[in-house]
Amino acid sequence: MRTNRLRVHRALTAVWILVVLVSTGCGDDIVYKERPPFNPPPDSLAGFLGYYDAASGFTTCGNCHADLQAAWSATDHAGAWETLQASGHAQSVCEPCHTVSHNGNTAVAPAGYAALTANTDERPDSAQLAVYHDVQCESCHGPGAEHIATPSAVQPLASGLVTPDGCGDCHSGAHHPFVEQWSQSKHAIGSGFSRGNSAGCDECHNGKGALVQQFGVTADYRNKDDGEVMPHTCIVCHDPHSRAVPSQLRAPVTEATTRNLCIKCHNRRSIPDGGHRGPHAAQGPLVLGENVGWWPPGFEWLNGLTGSHGDAAANPRLCATCHVEMFEVTDAENNFVFQSVGHLFEAVPCVDGDGVPIAGGECAASERRFTACAVCHSSPTVARNLYVASIAEFNALLDQIWQDVNGNAIIDPAPTDGGVLAQILQVTADPKQIDMGDTLFTAAEGILYNAQLAATHERDVFLDGATIVGTDTVGFSGHFAAGNGIHNPPFLESLLKASIQHAIDAYGLPAPAGVDLTLPAAALARKP
Repeated sequence: MRTNRLRVHRALTAVWILVVLVSTGCGDDIVYKERPPFNPPPDSLAGFLGYYDAASGFTTCGNCHADLQAAWSATDHAGAWETLQASGHAQSVCEPCHTVSHNGNTAVAPAGYAALTANTDERPDSAQLAVYHDVQCESCHGPGAEHIATPSAVQPLASGLVTPDGCGDCHSGAHHPFVEQWSQSKHAIGSGFSRGNSAGCDECHNGKGALVQQFGVTADYRNKDDGEVMPHTCIVCHDPHSRAVPSQLRAPVTEATTRNLCIKCHNRRSIPDGGHRGPHAAQGPLVLGENVGWWPPGFEWLNGLTGSHGDAAANPRLCATCHVEMFEVTDAENNFVFQSVGHLFEAVPCVDGDGVPIAGGECAASERRFTACAVCHSSPTVARNLYVASIAEFNALLDQIWQDVNGNAIIDPAPTDGGVLAQILQVTADPKQIDMGDTLFTAAEGILYNAQLAATHERDVFLDGATIVGTDTVGFSGHFAAGNGIHNPPFLESLLKASIQHAIDAYGLPAPAGVDLTLPAAALARKP
């Protein structure tokens, strides 16, 4: 990337002036010549303008859109050609994605750089080719010649979608399969997009709403007003024009606050109240150990103390460490097989026989990849063993809260069902102790909420169950938030144990035999 671009850009005005020094015997006379704000496009058929001055990296678009030009000049797109040449494996097939071409926009192929090089017998001179070097404005917005001719009539807007004519034209393929992985992820096909046009839900269940409400982006794009719900496409998390945050993200992934990119949406309902049926996108607060769950009277958790997964000092990339792991897959002879770019967004993913991650896979822990965990833990094997042990511990604690003995997904009073919730219904004979359909909030409902937060895949009945209140079946539901307990093991362990103990104390229940309800030291540190 050229290091002097920003300085050059600030010195340039919308209409450049070419200064010619004419040397004479008596001195230097300065002759000013006005220069048009654009050059004849090398590919006149497509109308790509490209660089106004290739040497300084100043685009033709930058003559008017100076602020965007200045921000773009610091991005990797602005140095895409140099990156390719320095890679050691530059090939002509790569060039259309490192230049202004038909890729990423609506131009008909071949266009731009690809059009100039289409005739291998008569290659243009290097100056013409340099006009189209790098991924410039027109790579995404399309040809600008008509816009310059009639600015108000022609608006070359970029697409907010991935394909066609979007980021996916280049950010795909075996070596950088961003699109292939993203398209299988819940950011692309999650069931939550069905609520994308609902007020209050669109800020996260519609990429268009997220852009405005989470990131303050009001700029136009081609599909902005088409009436369709947009998934969380590339432009929702990545800023095409700026590298103010690494990887051109719209918010940092290294900040252990609600400003974290992931936590902006994974932070909807993490504290229970009357009228709600369970936690909703509570993953972020749970990782941070802040403003999450129902805290039984007397329960304390050290403010600012959390499991190491939510500690930026111990785990600088926080969510992204596990959920956006990039790695190369090779075969037994060390030949390239696949480059995973982490855009399935799955932690410890299932992998196939070659080691390629599988979207939404259900498999044993032995078939999952734990290498990302070894950034902190001593080895993938150690991390796997901790994962298995943690799930077993959480399952045991969850069983103390409710065991659906008859398998009907309804919390029936003991002895039909087991656990403290069933016992509470038995000893109180009051079905409204667990009634998610009213606005009264009880301790029993708080205990259920905490169990929903901690639910594992093996105890997912907590995320979709019901109680019987009079003649009504009243449902409860929640999002999978705990990552099988791994999002914050010490906090969840403390919360579940404190919940069980509160049920014993508040409702006069017998203590469960053989269950250690001693809280971890972190939870005890502030108790009197």
